[in-house]
Amino acid sequence: MRVLSLTLDLELSEFRKYVITAAGHEVTSITSEKEATSATQNGENYGVAFVCHRFPAAAARQFIRLLRQQHSDTKVVYIVRMYGEWPEVEADRYIAGADGPKALLRVLEELGAKPTSETKIGTSKSAELC
Repeated sequence: MRVLSLTLDLELSEFRKYVITAAGHEVTSITSEKEATSATQNGENYGVAFVCHRFPAAAARQFIRLLRQQHSDTKVVYIVRMYGEWPEVEADRYIAGADGPKALLRVLEELGAKPTSETKIGTSKSAELC
């Protein structure tokens, strides 16, 4: 499945991309408000959009509104920092970042996401030839 990941935290962006790609999904990482707006208008289709708590709430709300106008079938998952937080963002699902990578993969599975490839991080064509 094609996945969109929004956060202003570059380290979290890379971490999430690594985990989701390792599970066989195609990930596009967005790390600015301008990129987020462009992503809603570029004609690309995504099955799931992860929106991080580090993305400003007003920008997240605008992104979700625009995404729903252009891509109403895309599921939005908002990542809160920890349990008990009440985000000012309306999403289809909410997960806690404190739950780590398993939460990302679990919500993808629950949403019916099918991997686009069998790619596993750490393998290479040369390793297969040995």
